[in-house]
Amino acid sequence: MKRFIVLCALVIATGVSAKTIATVNGHAIDEREANAFLKVATKGKVTYKRLRKKDKVALVERLAVDKMVLTTAMKEIGKKEQESIIAGFWLRKKAAKYKISDKEVKDAYKKNKKFFKDKKGKTIPFAKVKEMIRNSIAQKKAVAKMMKNAKIVMNGKVISASKEKSTKHTGNKPQSKRVSGRYSVYTVKSGNTLSGIANKYGMNSKQLRKMNGMSATDVLKIGQKLKVPAK
Repeated sequence: MKRFIVLCALVIATGVSAKTIATVNGHAIDEREANAFLKVATKGKVTYKRLRKKDKVALVERLAVDKMVLTTAMKEIGKKEQESIIAGFWLRKKAAKYKISDKEVKDAYKKNKKFFKDKKGKTIPFAKVKEMIRNSIAQKKAVAKMMKNAKIVMNGKVISASKEKSTKHTGNKPQSKRVSGRYSVYTVKSGNTLSGIANKYGMNSKQLRKMNGMSATDVLKIGQKLKVPAK
């Protein structure tokens, strides 16, 4: 699978010329592909030029198989499917960088145990699903990191951005500062939310909207100036 992905990358990459060493059904097999294969297979210890003649023949025959699988797949698989395959591979690659502890996996299993049922309605043992859960947690972390600083703009307005960390409160409901005539100016940044800004200044969203003459349907814009209580 890894070698197949290497070949996919070579097909998708910019067309830098490379020496053709063979063809299969008219499709060129170049030296760059051979070296990419060998880099994975021999951990970079051998290059195509250093191979003996019989080994070059064996390698070309192996590459011909990959080339035919790839070219046939690219013809028969639609663009949407290709995008899905590439996206899935990318996500698995990113997720592999995360080390998920056994405790995280176990906690996730306990929390969602009711969903792990077989066709007869019996609970699936933890041992059978732990790796699936581990991969799922890792992928969620990869996606969360990617979206952390994502900015979604619709019709010129920011409709979604990463949530600010809200202030932790304990016990009783915190009292909001009363809006007075004194105020400072806050410039909206990427990732800001109305509730996040309000919490920062000891207010709630409703008070902050009222202070700035905003309706319930108004959304924040990056660079927008907001009145906030003076500290």
